[in-house]
Amino acid sequence: MTRKFLSSLSVLLIFALSIFGTAAAKSKAEITGISAYETAGNILRLEISYDGELKMDSISTRITGNIFSILLKNTTPGRISRISGTKIDDIDFVRKITVKEADKTNTRVRLILADALDENACKISVEPGNRADNSAAKVIVDIDKTALRKIDYDEEETPHFKPGDKVIVIDAGHGGSDSGAVGPTGLTEKEVTLAVALETEKILKKQKFKVVMTRRTDVDVAGRGASNVGELQARVNKTPPQANLFISIHCNAFSNPKSHGMETYHYGASVEGQRLAKLLNDELAKFGGLTNRGVKAANFYVIKRSKCPASLIELAFITNPEEEKLLGDEKYQKKVAGAIATAVKKFFMN
Repeated sequence: MTRKFLSSLSVLLIFALSIFGTAAAKSKAEITGISAYETAGNILRLEISYDGELKMDSISTRITGNIFSILLKNTTPGRISRISGTKIDDIDFVRKITVKEADKTNTRVRLILADALDENACKISVEPGNRADNSAAKVIVDIDKTALRKIDYDEEETPHFKPGDKVIVIDAGHGGSDSGAVGPTGLTEKEVTLAVALETEKILKKQKFKVVMTRRTDVDVAGRGASNVGELQARVNKTPPQANLFISIHCNAFSNPKSHGMETYHYGASVEGQRLAKLLNDELAKFGGLTNRGVKAANFYVIKRSKCPASLIELAFITNPEEEKLLGDEKYQKKVAGAIATAVKKFFMN
């Protein structure tokens, strides 16, 4: 058993403790330490120590591509939040860990992995503290390293199509260094768009469509350090000559948390883009159940420069607490993914 990552986090935590001292137990459990290390059997173990009470039903996990997210309800990150953004140098399949206050009652811990992670690849448990040996209470998460899936980017960039194939490009907005908009509990736009994009891909493939993804993990499509225009153009460049449709998935945001609803966009000069946007709008309004803000024309880079009919979707306002909750819900994500797929199917029926 090696504890390579543990040492780097411990230094930061000890430094924080030396400044702020030990906090007394509070009504909300306080996260007091995080460590990660490799165990026998290709397991990465993440231990989250806390002071207070924390039940299993207060812990939820989520896997979106290469983002593994843990939400701890009725907790506060306290001083441990200072490790947020720590880069991982010694464990090759973990790039970074972040710890943030999701809101005043929740803490969100994220592991950014080197590759995508299969569902059901993690086991979670709670280990109570023991005063006799001075051990802290812990949430223990075991991640099976063998469940990491390598993404063959070269294969995705040079797909093979047959005559008559219907080719759909799905663009999960933002990603990598660009989180996009952030909701009240810390949910990021890039997580939501990727989750919905991956669900849409699954449905479309079952319906025998060919799908090209601009990204399938939490990455900058153009690579690190690219300009905004370079990043957007890299997404457009993912579109093969055979592509029939380009759909870019986003979440809306505004300073007023009461702003709500969904909307779709098309490039003004594209008649077929407008038809696609109308179909997407109709299905999202029907199945998503949110206020319909309508179909609008815009000069967004990816739809303006798309090589085929294109539409950009604003699923909901991630800055609206109620809509953020929906956007983070897997059932709702599957619902809107189904709506997108239905709109695509209807596009080719006419």
